[in-house]
Amino acid sequence: MPAKAALEDLPTPYRIPRATIAFVALFGVLLPAVALLFESVTGMCRQIFFDPLPTPIHFALYATIPVANVRLLRALMRCEALPPGWGLLHTFSAGVAVFYSLVFLPISPIAAIGIIAFGIGLFGLSPMFAVACVFLARNSLRNGSGKAPGKLWRGMALACLALLALDAPSTLTRIGMQMAASDSAETQLRGIQLLRKAGDEDLMLRLCYQQGGQATDLLGTLFASRTESDPQQARTTFYQVTGTVFNSHPAPPRRSMREWERTFDDDLGGANVGQRVNDVALVASRMDGSIDTDAALGYMEWTMEFHNKSPSQQEGRAQVVLPPGAVVSRATLWIDGEEREAAFGGRAQVREAYAKVVSQRRDPLLVTTAGNDRILVQMFPIPPSGDMKIRLGITIPMAPPGQGAMHLQLPAFSERNFDLAAELRHAIWFESTAPLKGSPGLIAQAGPRGLYAVRGQLQEPMPAQPMHTVWAPGARPAPLAWSTDDKSADGKVVVQVSSEAAAMPPQRVAVVIDGSSSMQQRKRQLLDALASFPKNTELAVVFAGDQTPSLFLHDGSNSLPTREYLAQLDFAGGRDNSDALGAAWDWAGMSSRGAIVWIHGAQPLASRSAAALRQRFERRANQVAVYELAVERGPNEIAQQLKGVHAVPSFGNLREDLDKLFAQWQPGAAQTVMLRERRSGDGLAQSSRTSPHLARLWAADEVAAMSLDPGRSAAAIALATRYQLVTSVSGAVVLETREQYKDAGLEPVPPGSVPTIPEPETWAMILVATLMLAWYRRFRTQ
Repeated sequence: MPAKAALEDLPTPYRIPRATIAFVALFGVLLPAVALLFESVTGMCRQIFFDPLPTPIHFALYATIPVANVRLLRALMRCEALPPGWGLLHTFSAGVAVFYSLVFLPISPIAAIGIIAFGIGLFGLSPMFAVACVFLARNSLRNGSGKAPGKLWRGMALACLALLALDAPSTLTRIGMQMAASDSAETQLRGIQLLRKAGDEDLMLRLCYQQGGQATDLLGTLFASRTESDPQQARTTFYQVTGTVFNSHPAPPRRSMREWERTFDDDLGGANVGQRVNDVALVASRMDGSIDTDAALGYMEWTMEFHNKSPSQQEGRAQVVLPPGAVVSRATLWIDGEEREAAFGGRAQVREAYAKVVSQRRDPLLVTTAGNDRILVQMFPIPPSGDMKIRLGITIPMAPPGQGAMHLQLPAFSERNFDLAAELRHAIWFESTAPLKGSPGLIAQAGPRGLYAVRGQLQEPMPAQPMHTVWAPGARPAPLAWSTDDKSADGKVVVQVSSEAAAMPPQRVAVVIDGSSSMQQRKRQLLDALASFPKNTELAVVFAGDQTPSLFLHDGSNSLPTREYLAQLDFAGGRDNSDALGAAWDWAGMSSRGAIVWIHGAQPLASRSAAALRQRFERRANQVAVYELAVERGPNEIAQQLKGVHAVPSFGNLREDLDKLFAQWQPGAAQTVMLRERRSGDGLAQSSRTSPHLARLWAADEVAAMSLDPGRSAAAIALATRYQLVTSVSGAVVLETREQYKDAGLEPVPPGSVPTIPEPETWAMILVATLMLAWYRRFRTQ
């Protein structure tokens, strides 16, 4: 009896309520595990809101919640204490649950509605239920064993530190982006330098598309700057940090389950190339051309086909680098399988017509200039899961032998918002009455009836690679060539006279070197090019870096200091060259014959000082000649604002390109001068006659000269429109209906008046006629 009484006096063992065990099993183990698996398979939260599991480590950290709660559930069922190791994991997982609860707190009401209405939203609420399980289970274990497992604050602090450390690159990136957007130049520079060292390039690229970063970066959200809502500022910073243009990278996938939103284009109908559209690609391309070496000119047509695999209409936009001095003289759009020719008009007039039709979701094509020897091509709409086909006709002056070789560089993209199909090759075919050669991959052939051709298939060159080239070895322009002028009714013709003249070297040359990272691998070639610089010309070097530019004067009798100066230059990120060009202009402009040699990569931005630079060129248009040598194709916002910039052909080796330029300034050097004018055709031999493209080149020269005078802008537009040219004051647009042209005050070009590629039979007829005329004149002489 005493023993029985003693047993009755013992406390009754504490039993964990079954409701508590069921709650932990359901909301602490099953719900987090199902939510984790569901999000990993479907990515629903990632597509609609943000990515809660951006890395495998985030996945592993979140997985500690159901794993730790499985062991916790066993302890509850047995009413026993957790071992120390499991206790630490329990408190750590509690910290993960609290952290993710804060992450999902803003969308928790939406998640609750989603579960009630559609049975979705598990991931958004599961960490909050897990937190409730932690406190409920700890209270039960404390009542049962008298001690809660582990130090809760210690494990939670460790989990938060781990997650914050994991998101440190994102946090530092947001801090740097905020500093780079500051109004203080000093703060901007510190922010850019921070991003160059520790920035997350993927996050910076997403901000260029107005997409937020990782939702798990709680600390970084405190430093969210205006770059979160200002993609233009983010794009500027991206270039300054990486040295590359944001749209030269594939666009990050847009997170949305709505297809129209996933393929939305924020830059639709704008005046810039803007963001990439991954669902649009150039799938076919051919370049057909003819070359007249006697007249030193060529004409080519570039036909392109685009495919849109998305279910919504898309706009294709591209900036194209043309051969030096080239001008677009034809634009064609296929509508329902029928060729439609463009109307030419004032730049503002054709852009207004394009914007109006784009807003109506109809079929326009717009071609305008984007600076010297560059055009901007826009086409809309490329139909859903459909194709669009366009053609550009380009009239090209060939570089005379005095500038290296009589060559013709093929156009290439400098910026585009679409992809290139993996199997894309440009089908090239050029013909001439003179032998031709071309870039590697092109085959030279001798055709029938004295015709020569070069043809083949070539890939689109990378931005750092030279443009593909076709040239005529040993050919020289004839002393005189002429063509009829069917755009004027006065009966005059356009005559081109080729002659050799002594070169007039500049007295002062300022070499502006872009400090962007794209120039780093060309530092050695810059050093070697000093040897070919003319000894009788003053030379200064201006480096466009992060600091205020200064001049370094070159000593022609001792190049060692200049070599040491160039060797220590630091190339990093992307640098704005506006201030350096301004300093170079001020120094070179103190001479009556000054020049700037600007060696640079892509220049997608221009600072406020670009306005002062433009003022110098407008008020003293001919005081300083600017020679632009781009080592990498890309947008050039600075050159787009300047007129009269001379493009130096680049063939892939900077030293050789500079050697050819400097050779023109050596004592006794001669240069080929091509003079075009309109005059009477009396006494001109038929054997010197060439195609009407000569008249188009004359008109392009006249428009360029007239556009420098604001008082002659209307006359320049009228001349460019009459000769069907895309210039700095004019453009070309293809509309769908006659009513659209009438509303815009435009008239499409008659199909019979557009330039075309001469067929082989046409070349043969010209050759035969020339030979017969020569024989007839010789017969009469005898």
